[in-house]
Amino acid sequence: MVRSKLESSAPLDSSRLESTSPIQSPESKDLLESIIFGPVLSRRFGLSLGVDLSPHRKQCNFDCVYCELHKAAPMDSMELVLPAEAVIQAITQALQLHSNIDVLSFTATGEPTLYPHLYEVITAITPLLPQGTKSLILSNGSRLLEQSRALHAFDMVKFSLDAALPSAFKRVDRPSTSLDLAQILQGIREFAASYKGELIAEVLLVQGHNDMQDNLYAIAEFLRQIPISRVDLGSIDRPSAYPVRALSQERLQELSGIFAGLPLSLPQRNAPKQSAFTSPPQYPNDNSLSPRGPSELQKLIATRPIACDEVGRLFSQQELAHLQELVSQGLVTIKQQGESRFYVAQAAK
Repeated sequence: MVRSKLESSAPLDSSRLESTSPIQSPESKDLLESIIFGPVLSRRFGLSLGVDLSPHRKQCNFDCVYCELHKAAPMDSMELVLPAEAVIQAITQALQLHSNIDVLSFTATGEPTLYPHLYEVITAITPLLPQGTKSLILSNGSRLLEQSRALHAFDMVKFSLDAALPSAFKRVDRPSTSLDLAQILQGIREFAASYKGELIAEVLLVQGHNDMQDNLYAIAEFLRQIPISRVDLGSIDRPSAYPVRALSQERLQELSGIFAGLPLSLPQRNAPKQSAFTSPPQYPNDNSLSPRGPSELQKLIATRPIACDEVGRLFSQQELAHLQELVSQGLVTIKQQGESRFYVAQAAK
């Protein structure tokens, strides 16, 4: 499951990865800040603070056609690994600043279940979560069984299931050649049988890739076999790395009948009703929080393209001014996706 980091930001020094020494230097401060992004507004989960377990580059065993990041060859394991101490320290500091979040969302510039220290991190930070804040991991579903010990410690596990037929799986998810769809489905089935939290499946349809009815019937039949809390059926919502097309909301509604009997959700974005730069900021409203500078905003937008109608609720007036500067410099552009417009960070040339 993917969230991008800036291509144009300075690369992290790999010598600092897997270090166990205290993190106090200015360079280490940059490392800590790169791990945390947001908060951002999620239509499904509310105010979400993100934890990127691979901030230095994309590391994923899929290369999905709808990926919000850049294209990259899939890999079976992380080549650059953050030390658990760095991640725990970054989260601890972030939670001291952001106590009003709904969820702490573990993701990656890539796939978070590739991170080898996931259990150590989630068990260390769970006691630190503010009351009412849940832990969430966003996964592509390929390693639920392998990371079962860690995933059982999360309040919510959301996994992608874009295909239940091998041909559609290869077209839409572009997986590592070492992955076998039947084994992935069996792993999901075994994990679901013992998981006690909220298990959510996301089925994201891409026109001409996985929207064939035989694939959808196979997905629905599989999901009926496991204890699932919710199924999110949707299509491309944000700008993607590949030139692919979304399904209309009307078409999604037609196909939703295939999932009859399942707890189905069809989230959709509300169209903006006012200019992004004139919306009164609702976050951050804590005077103790320093406004983020241009580089921090650029990183955030590279991590997750921000809808134009969201920035007024996420950014202060000073941050909105910085955003305008980034747009004028060409470091951030506005891109249309469906009926919505997004701020997107430009990749390095």
